[in-house]
Amino acid sequence: MYAGQFLQGEACARQVLERQPRNAEALYILALSAMLQQRHEEVLPGIDKAIAADPKDAQFPFVKGISLAALGRVDEAVASYRRALELRPAYFECWANLGNILELNRRWEEAADAYAHALKLKPGAIHVLNGLGMCQLALGELEAAAALFEFAIAGDANFASAHNNLGNTQARLGNVDLAIKHLQEAVRIRPEFTEGWINLGEQLYVAKRDAEAIAALDRALALEPSNAGLRHLRDSIAGVQTERAPDEFIRGFFDRFAGHFDKRLVEDLEYRTPQRMVEFLRPWLAGKDGKLRIDDLGCGTGLSGAVLKPYAARLAGVDLSGQMLAKARERKLYDELHEAEIAKFLDAAPAGERDLATAMDVFVYVGDLAEIFRAVERSLASGGMFAFSVEHHKGEENFHLARSGRYAHSPRYLRALAQANGFKEWNAEETVIRKESGEPVKGFLIGFLKA
Repeated sequence: MYAGQFLQGEACARQVLERQPRNAEALYILALSAMLQQRHEEVLPGIDKAIAADPKDAQFPFVKGISLAALGRVDEAVASYRRALELRPAYFECWANLGNILELNRRWEEAADAYAHALKLKPGAIHVLNGLGMCQLALGELEAAAALFEFAIAGDANFASAHNNLGNTQARLGNVDLAIKHLQEAVRIRPEFTEGWINLGEQLYVAKRDAEAIAALDRALALEPSNAGLRHLRDSIAGVQTERAPDEFIRGFFDRFAGHFDKRLVEDLEYRTPQRMVEFLRPWLAGKDGKLRIDDLGCGTGLSGAVLKPYAARLAGVDLSGQMLAKARERKLYDELHEAEIAKFLDAAPAGERDLATAMDVFVYVGDLAEIFRAVERSLASGGMFAFSVEHHKGEENFHLARSGRYAHSPRYLRALAQANGFKEWNAEETVIRKESGEPVKGFLIGFLKA
């Protein structure tokens, strides 16, 4: 059967079961055959019978765990793997599979523990080293992650995924040239490695090697021509102007960085827009503590919610990134959190029931704001405030997509949108939005009142 002779193996097992219906080994062979042929739904009844016939054989819950994992039944798969490990603690394959499913489901600390057990049994297992490295990377242990990826590459110099992961880690450590070296090696080894080409393009962009970055991203687009987010990244570097970043680009970008987003934004980029926004709005907020129905548009991890909460009778957050919303949920600030595009979220809610809509460092991913202005106006009660930050565009265009992949907006354009949607300007103030490459990014805060 292991050579692909499934029918012969199954026939022999059925012959045994005709004489011995509770023969655990025969039941296991039928379940194993179904599992190897990816017929996972068929595995479970037979393997459960095998377990009932012989509850002490660790292979049985191990195979059950594989099929449960394939069916997306994560918690059951984890429990089945753990049962196998109770029966056989030195079961390398089971520790490795347990680590993998936990890693795929972002249960980083549990996954790291499982991988560590596997490595005690087989210290040189390169895929386990790589998996443990991914856990350490997600947990922010960058030096440890880099060492693990290096060990994996030492075990197999042609391990493309480990080169890719080491490249990403070196990028996080600020070693751009070393990151590029490993990412180039990843795509040399595996020319069809889309993720590797994307990561290489990003790091070449960071190194200001734009022509090479565009070439790398073009290789990725040849492999994934329908990837609108990737095209947006490529076009922004190439200077192509578009109306907004695709939702999948925004979602994917922030899902990737949710785990270390706050540190990156607050510590590295000196992001203070939420605090500046509250100071900007303070005259309007006076006397409104705990009274406002607030929508935090593009709420991210909730940095903005933390400063809005004291003024909220009800605080709702909306964001495209599920991983960012998971971080926001941990703060326990919001009455509601929604994974949606901003205009669609507002259009689905009752009209005229918000007092304040804010968007902090959100419209850098949206050029054309006409739909959002329309939807916000619909959502606000009379006298409601729409306040947001933007990067400042001083050119003739309404908005401009910069090399960074972010949009800057003309004050003239925003005021024209406000007038067209029945808003009047309350105030505007120049500010520094964040830092980029150590330099301040200039923008402004602006507030419009619904007439």
